[in-house]
Amino acid sequence: MHKALNEILASLPDDTRVYPGHEYTKSNVKFLTTVLQNDAVKSLESFAENNRETQGKFTIGDEKKKHNAFMMLEDPAVQKATGKTAPVDVMGKLREMKNNM
Repeated sequence: MHKALNEILASLPDDTRVYPGHEYTKSNVKFLTTVLQNDAVKSLESFAENNRETQGKFTIGDEKKKHNAFMMLEDPAVQKATGKTAPVDVMGKLREMKNNM
C-alpha cells in the first residue's frame, strides 16, 4: 500500500485526477477526522456530505498534500496520531486504526 500510494501514485503530476473504482471519500473522511483536523479535511467532509459521487473530483496534489493521511506519512499530525515516524510504520498503524473503526 505504501509503495502504491507514495511511490507510484505520488510520482504522477499533481494535477492528475483520481478516479477510484469505488466511492471511498465518505468512509475515508470519517477516518480522517480522527487523524487530521485541518481545513482541507473539514472541506472534504462538507463536500462528501453534499455530493453523492466524488470520483474524479480530486487530484493527486489534493490527496498527497491536503487530505489523504495515507499519503501524508511525514506530516507531524499524522505521525502524532499514530505514534510512529518511519513511513512504513505510520502506514501500518493508519491501516490498523482504520480497520478498527
